[in-house]
Amino acid sequence: MSTISSSRASVARPLAAASSAPTLPTGTLSKGASGPAVKQLQSALVKLGHMTQAQMNTGPGIFGPQTEASLKKYQAANKLKADGVFGPKTRAEMLKDLTPAKPAPAPGKPSVTAPPAGLERGSTGAQVKQLQSALVKLGHMTQAQMNTGPGIYGPATEAAVKKFQSQWKLGVDGEYGPKTKAAMDKALAGQKPPTSTPTTPTNPPSTGGVKKPDMKWVPSANFSSRGGADIDAIVLHHTASNNEAGDLATLTKKGTDVSAHYLIGQDGTIYHLVDDKMAAWHAGVSKLHGATSPSVNARSLGIEITNDGSGKTPFTEAQYKALEKLVPYLAKTYDIPMKNILGHKDVAPGRKIDPASNFNWERIRRATDAVI
Repeated sequence: MSTISSSRASVARPLAAASSAPTLPTGTLSKGASGPAVKQLQSALVKLGHMTQAQMNTGPGIFGPQTEASLKKYQAANKLKADGVFGPKTRAEMLKDLTPAKPAPAPGKPSVTAPPAGLERGSTGAQVKQLQSALVKLGHMTQAQMNTGPGIYGPATEAAVKKFQSQWKLGVDGEYGPKTKAAMDKALAGQKPPTSTPTTPTNPPSTGGVKKPDMKWVPSANFSSRGGADIDAIVLHHTASNNEAGDLATLTKKGTDVSAHYLIGQDGTIYHLVDDKMAAWHAGVSKLHGATSPSVNARSLGIEITNDGSGKTPFTEAQYKALEKLVPYLAKTYDIPMKNILGHKDVAPGRKIDPASNFNWERIRRATDAVI
């Protein structure tokens, strides 16, 4: 025999052994049985650790007390009826144990999923970490920002949520609620956000005999979808500044993450910044008469008034005249009740104070009451 043929023979034997399937008797066996089928059963019990090779070698394939005891141990260990009888159920379980398991796939990086809804600024814990991981994956937050705190929903997380909400045309309030979760599930599954964005205002020129006031269209980059919410509120703000040009830049520039539908300049100019159909980002964490859904941003029109909010700087006569035209027009157009014409301090009590204490609400309510 040549060296080559000898080598081939030695390789063939282990390969055959490795590829052979486990063999078990096909019939029922019990105490008193004998023959090759009993030897197969005993061999399986040895492989499974319930019988020793020495015990198997004591008899020529005889199903005696030792085989019965070993089989009962196996049955008990696998929660089978421990009757010492080799039947179909015992055979099926033994066949599973003797069949080599398929190698487990190499562990991969765990997929990122969105946490349950119901998180907001101030929340902490594992679900906040899960939300931050999703925001990192979607490109709205960096890993470095996520690593700065142990699962804290702080300003960076709120800003990232707002960016995501803006991208998906949701109400931008920085809160992680059901609609934001639903959109995030879609984003993590590979879906793309909606792309349609209005570029010009589409509001009616007049309604119910109330004339639309003159205004300048200066589009803001900061807005999102109302998510199907109807307009049923108006929220007034002061800008905390006496710089009209600066206010206009802040409310329109991309990246500031703040906007309003309208800005009233000190000379009474009405700037229209966000189409009424869309949600402006003016109310933040807020409630309308205790309700958080839909968000105040999603259901309201925001009006900013250039004023430092000190309570000492008067709102100008020109601003009041502009508001006496704009607020009644909007209230009539969208059938907004008087109780829903509010200040920022009314929807975010304890957090906001605008419009300032010297703002004359009576003039606005009187003008609005005349038309609604």
